[in-house]
Amino acid sequence: MTPEARLDALLTQAQAEPPQPDDAFMARVLADARALQPRLPVRVARPARRGFWARLAATLGGAIAVAGLGTAAMAGLVIGYVQPEPMVSFAGSIGFGVSESLDLLPGFDALLSEDILQ
Repeated sequence: MTPEARLDALLTQAQAEPPQPDDAFMARVLADARALQPRLPVRVARPARRGFWARLAATLGGAIAVAGLGTAAMAGLVIGYVQPEPMVSFAGSIGFGVSESLDLLPGFDALLSEDILQ
């Protein structure tokens, strides 16, 4: 038998009975293939962001502090705008008339007048 004939016989036999891979080998190959497959990124839910008013209320000290601040602001507006009669009479009793005013932030006009410069 020639070497070519023997080679043809071996190839025909190998084609008729293909070798089966070992089960452990196939498991390793499939595990490697699964590890290399692209995965979808895990979506992490971000916590809900608090709104502007909630952050402002937390900064001021909570809902009770905001309620107190609102009450004081409304009382100031009512007293300042309506000027109830007891407030006017109280102001008159301590020396303030209705037409008088108190300048809490004086300007620089007094420093610029000629009376002070002489």
